[in-house]
Amino acid sequence: ETVRACGQGRCHVASSICMITGAKCATLLGSTTHISMTIAPHESSCPDSESMNSSSYDLNTIVDILSHTVVFKQESHPHYGLWPVAIKVTAAAAAGHGGAIELEHPSSHEAKVYMLLCPHPSIPDFVECVEENFDTTRFLSEGAHSGVQRIPFLIVQYVKAVALSRFMNSVDVLHWSVFVQVAWRIGNVLKHIHTKGVVYADLKLPNILLGKDGRVWLVDYASAAIVGCAKPATGITQHIQPPEFFADGVENVTQLAHPFMVDFWAFGALLVELLTGRPYLGSFRTNSIDMAQDCLDRHVKAAVQAALSRYSARSLRSGGPARGATVWESLEELVIQLLRHNPDERLGSSGGWDAVLQHRFFELTRDELKWPFPDNYVEEVEELTLGL
Repeated sequence: ETVRACGQGRCHVASSICMITGAKCATLLGSTTHISMTIAPHESSCPDSESMNSSSYDLNTIVDILSHTVVFKQESHPHYGLWPVAIKVTAAAAAGHGGAIELEHPSSHEAKVYMLLCPHPSIPDFVECVEENFDTTRFLSEGAHSGVQRIPFLIVQYVKAVALSRFMNSVDVLHWSVFVQVAWRIGNVLKHIHTKGVVYADLKLPNILLGKDGRVWLVDYASAAIVGCAKPATGITQHIQPPEFFADGVENVTQLAHPFMVDFWAFGALLVELLTGRPYLGSFRTNSIDMAQDCLDRHVKAAVQAALSRYSARSLRSGGPARGATVWESLEELVIQLLRHNPDERLGSSGGWDAVLQHRFFELTRDELKWPFPDNYVEEVEELTLGL
């Protein structure tokens, strides 16, 4: 059925948007109630002078603030029952940011990605995307300040969880079973994302959230690329950049001959960071294109040996792999196969994510997937999310 939502200077129609994108409507936390997934077009909004200074959303509780993005928490939403939602407000891409490519507003683009991907247990539910008034001086970057503007608000499920980057700073060394479970679940959610024709393109520790029950979430789809979409939201911004990003004339992931393979490279890099707590190339100032394949292979072997030493420490002995040397050898093999300069040689180029998830390493660590989330980690997540 068509759902209409009018008020505060806006009137938009939530008709079968999912049918247009080929996506299914997200369900309300397992119930059969459908969420209205709505994108209000720019031309539909004609605010008067009074409404220009206000928004119909609660923008008092800030949960995250970046140079061009502010995320707010609202305790409930008419399309999402009594559960809290996150309101993500992002400035439009700066002129020239995407080179010769015309860019879509990041929030409008991200809403389309969410509609393609939801529902999934590791992806926040999409609620709606609608234009609202926003005081752009609330962005940290002065370059984004332009008074009160009509900006798309992205509304998604609010997830009470801690970013893995912050969690790892707190625990120092990730418990072995948690490492295996995070790797397995991220591999599976990336598999789901690829089946929808989307390249995630921004895999990094801050975008992975960990709940107190050990649940893993993958968030922030502003940089994701819909393969075949003529109008991306960003140029190349990925934190972990494979060598093909440095080719002349490449401004967007979808221009690559093998766009999906960037996520396989990033997954290999993520495994190294999870194990060592350090950038996969040793420094964020080092680019993948600067390291020849044989040098990169040696670097991976050294990183795995460093991780082995960390997990072999007396205080961590109970958290190490059950099968010892065989597991470490298979892990080294997995990462080396993922971090291949040539996308055609990268693990996953033939067989996709099944080739990765059926690798010997995951076969050897299948028992660890059943281990409970450590009690001290439950307490740590609760402490790190106090007040959220």
